[in-house]
Amino acid sequence: MNDKLTELMAEILKIPQSAIIDDLEMMDIPAWDSLKHMELIVCLEQRFGMELTFDEIIAMRCVREIRRILFQRGVNI
Repeated sequence: MNDKLTELMAEILKIPQSAIIDDLEMMDIPAWDSLKHMELIVCLEQRFGMELTFDEIIAMRCVREIRRILFQRGVNI
């Protein structure tokens, strides 16, 4: 799946886009630590012009949840 989220996550985590699947979780990739998670959050907020809530940020521990939250916010990824 080649979309804006996949491209962004691959760039931030420095992994191939093909590795960004819905089942990918934070604990699956050593590079996806708490600092990279916050970098991802900031990039999502900037790219999509929104401010995520604390609960949304905490829930974004896998690609599927990130997609779900962005979809609920009306983001077309």
